[in-house]
Amino acid sequence: MTWVKSEYAPELAVLSTWLVALLPWSTAVLPIQIGNRSVTVIVIRFLYFRLQYIFGISFGNQERPFLWVHDAPAFEGTAALVTASWVWVAAAAVSLLPLAVSVAYYSQESDLEGLLPVDPVRIQGVLLLLLGAVLAVSTGLFWDKQLFTLPVGTIFAVAFGYILLTVDRTDSE
Repeated sequence: MTWVKSEYAPELAVLSTWLVALLPWSTAVLPIQIGNRSVTVIVIRFLYFRLQYIFGISFGNQERPFLWVHDAPAFEGTAALVTASWVWVAAAAVSLLPLAVSVAYYSQESDLEGLLPVDPVRIQGVLLLLLGAVLAVSTGLFWDKQLFTLPVGTIFAVAFGYILLTVDRTDSE
């Protein structure tokens, strides 16, 4: 079964990379009991920043609903969450490579296909699988301390990488 026609594979390679870069890769809902108060924390992690909403308590000026990825490790409280955040920083750095390749592929599709010895669609597939693997490691580390974590973008990165690696490109190569 073919997921995408061969002639549309370059467009899918570019669009899937951009979609993975824009989607939140992880969403967590954390119910916390502080004394007799019930607090709910919702954390939405994108590749380059984090949004956090706290319901049930206020921290005044110390609340930081928006946090860049490189600031996240310093914000976490436990060693396991700091490690998970550093892996997330690594994933953000890794994501720059497929984004750069996708921009080059979008702007110079025919030149790039002739220049590289390997199909750029396959390169994007490998890079998205690599990104998905690093995000999966970070998700696993966050999952250890934040049980209600949904790896939304992680699943998309792996799925798109798989699709790009398995698309039949024989009639266009």
